[in-house]
Amino acid sequence: MEYLKRFCAGDIDGLEALLAPNLRFAGTFNTYSSALEYLDSLRGDPPDKCGYKVVSVTENEDSVAVFYEYQKLEGAVQIAQLFRIKDRKIDDMLLVFDGRDFA
Repeated sequence: MEYLKRFCAGDIDGLEALLAPNLRFAGTFNTYSSALEYLDSLRGDPPDKCGYKVVSVTENEDSVAVFYEYQKLEGAVQIAQLFRIKDRKIDDMLLVFDGRDFA
């Protein structure tokens, strides 16, 4: 949940502390093969401040799946995000949502 707090606050430097250097990210529109590549993308096009409302969280020893409502001024979208953890850092992220309203 710390990831969502920092992302929605626009705290990109704070996100860096949570990510493994070899992060793999796969999302609706983009994929990245390192934390640096992902963070550079966020720094180039920072996320607007937003909110979120958690719908469900499922955890096991090395992953967390979060389903949440991502809230922005223009509306809200349902998101599913899977975080895989290795050595206490986010090593792999899968982000899934219906992007038709953003295309």
